[in-house]
Amino acid sequence: MTRKPRHIGHKIALVCAALCALMMLPALGGFIWFWYTRGLADTWTPSLMATVAFFGFCSGVLYATSVPQPILPPEETAAVDA
Repeated sequence: MTRKPRHIGHKIALVCAALCALMMLPALGGFIWFWYTRGLADTWTPSLMATVAFFGFCSGVLYATSVPQPILPPEETAAVDA
């Protein structure tokens, strides 16, 4: 399937998706570290888990926004007479 090229808005969304995915990695590391050292009862652990989920969903939505639309087939020029 052929797609239109990415314009500047799509490129910005793709870069922001990559940045969100990149920022998710330290939050994931912090979550795992806090989970093993302090457990789930500490208030920081669920907060870091929510941060990981936020950055993950943020990167997914921004990536979906960055995908250009497919090229539509040409319209038929035959007029329909009633």
